[in-house]
Amino acid sequence: MLARGISLEFRVFVPPSLLGLLYQPGKTLAKASGLAKALLVQRRQLPAAGSFDLAVVHRTMCLVGPPFFERRLARLVPFIYDFDDAIHLVHASNVNRTFAGLKFPGKTAEICRLARAVTVGNEYLAAYARQYNPDVTIVPSSVDTAIYTPGPPRTPHPTPVVGWMGSSTSQALLEEFAPLLARIPAAGLTLRLVSDRRPVSFPFPFEWKAWSIESEVDDLRDFDLGIMPLPDTEWARGKCAMKILQYMGVGIPSIGSALGGNLEVLRDGENGLLATSSDDWMEKIIRIARNPELGQRLGTAGRKTVSARYSADVCADRFAEVVHRVARS
Repeated sequence: MLARGISLEFRVFVPPSLLGLLYQPGKTLAKASGLAKALLVQRRQLPAAGSFDLAVVHRTMCLVGPPFFERRLARLVPFIYDFDDAIHLVHASNVNRTFAGLKFPGKTAEICRLARAVTVGNEYLAAYARQYNPDVTIVPSSVDTAIYTPGPPRTPHPTPVVGWMGSSTSQALLEEFAPLLARIPAAGLTLRLVSDRRPVSFPFPFEWKAWSIESEVDDLRDFDLGIMPLPDTEWARGKCAMKILQYMGVGIPSIGSALGGNLEVLRDGENGLLATSSDDWMEKIIRIARNPELGQRLGTAGRKTVSARYSADVCADRFAEVVHRVARS
């Protein structure tokens, strides 16, 4: 952002050590102790009045409780509120159901009111934010197109690889599609999942690889097509199309559920495919798997889409415009 006349100072609520702990099952007392310490640190991190031109709050300044830090911040410096999920809804990972009631999802509306401007990842989230703040800008999820690039030509796989990459949190959504996923290996295709947690409930053949930042791009390139199925829920409609953008960035064809951010990124039949029912999903998966020329065309068009609309540079420019406008106001 320095190239755009903006200097940044990051202050995080959850340090890496606590973040790793929060996604482990159990350990309730250790999690509670870690959150209590983080609260004390966050209190000390509040800026002095006038020490910054503005602040940016991503999602929330505190994982638990009402927006008491944001209320104090609004009296000290103007701030932009940024979020990329439907965090106004009650939602928690399976390992943190105990803390779900402490998240106060209703505070999202109040933080929108306190902010000078709001930036969100898609139109669904923008429609929500506009109820509470007139200054809302969509800054979509983005990928660094200098890192997410198509790889060199490779030897074709013996059977086409249908790939999915994501976190353990998004994998919980994927597990709802077990009946659909079971049809992929049954059709003679390879199902490959890359994540930080091996699925344990799938009774059908699949390949799993542990996610790592070092191998992420090469793992994406090794898919013949990427999928992003989502359940038709309010939470899923607020999801941004990050997986689709990653697939597009490396030039592989992608298929996504016809809802949420996928509808804003994918143009069905042009730069990817949109799917609804299980039969629709399988018809489109098989169509790409059996037609490499179609996959190549969709992958190339997807890469052009990312470069033109969803690259890190393009989205940084859009966000910088909001920063400068708020700083001048």
